Amino acid sequence: MSDKRAQGMIELSKPPDKTPAQVAAGAPPLGRRIFSVRNVASFLLAVTILYLMYREFLGVDWGETWASLRGANAALFALAFAVFYCSFPLRALRWKALLENVGYSGDAGQPMPSTLGLTRIMYLAWFANCVTLARLGDAYRGYLLKREAGVSFAVTLGTILAERLLDLLVLATMMGAGVLVVFGGSLPAEALQALAAGLILSVVGVVGLLSMRRFRWAFERVLPKRLHAHYSRLEHGVVGSFHGRLPLLVALSVAGWVLEGAALYVTASAVGAPVSIAGALVVALAASLLTAVPITPAGLGFTEAGMVVMLGWLGLDVATATAATLLFRVINYWSIVAFGFVLYVSGRERKRSTEESSGVSGEPKSIHKLFTGRS
Repeated sequence: MSDKRAQGMIELSKPPDKTPAQVAAGAPPLGRRIFSVRNVASFLLAVTILYLMYREFLGVDWGETWASLRGANAALFALAFAVFYCSFPLRALRWKALLENVGYSGDAGQPMPSTLGLTRIMYLAWFANCVTLARLGDAYRGYLLKREAGVSFAVTLGTILAERLLDLLVLATMMGAGVLVVFGGSLPAEALQALAAGLILSVVGVVGLLSMRRFRWAFERVLPKRLHAHYSRLEHGVVGSFHGRLPLLVALSVAGWVLEGAALYVTASAVGAPVSIAGALVVALAASLLTAVPITPAGLGFTEAGMVVMLGWLGLDVATATAATLLFRVINYWSIVAFGFVLYVSGRERKRSTEESSGVSGEPKSIHKLFTGRS
């Protein structure tokens, strides 16, 4: 990268005049969003879905399921826990590389969090995704990084969108290969539909990426003039994220998904479920897609039901599939809710959050309203 180009990237991503401490004073309280009427209603909907799917449609025998849970191998369950949590540092390393690609690094003279610090921010963002609707944790991640390092919210959000696109492309590729290995030429109709949906979303994502810069003039004609600078920063974050080290980014993405599949494989082994590594990977990847369902937090209810059905395709009976699913969701959902809540209320996130009506400096007030529920 030339010095001129690097300087241009840094200038575009330069934060507003306020310091990180001043930004912290205007950070939005996540708790207000968590306990909103709509969010509480979504949890109740998730419980209803779980009840109907397990009792009415899947016909789960809770006696057999409880027996499987009681007989689960504790050592293997703990191993699955460790394997899953190893994915967070890898995802933080990938995010660090994306941020460096758009000019945010210690070498550029900017005080950036360490890999451990980025891991903590990412974990809190996952916590927010698990307890709010529509993946608000992604926006919350931008807030946390802006508060700690004064990083432009729009550019950061662009790197997160680039991360999501990269995840989607890698996930669709791995899922397609895994489905062919597991099912061969006899794919269930539902598996074909899920695979097709992943491919379509990947194509849409790539087209959207290519269109951001080429059709900037069209977007700027639609957007109010006051948002043009924010769009430029967002575009810089998305497009600039892919300007270097693409093999490393892909490798870290693959490693993250492999760890999720491995965690499900070990969890299934803990309850004596005969699931292949490829089969566990396919189910884990499909479950990740289901967590994006915006009706309930992190697809709660839909994800569990989908996993039981998919594990059934692999030959598991309903009771065993339900036991494996519940244990896996303890790892990749409920543990994040529990540990994330402790981290949130005990750390600087809670202490520095206020209910000031002014948004974060340099960003639209609508972003603040997104969290606080008021203007």
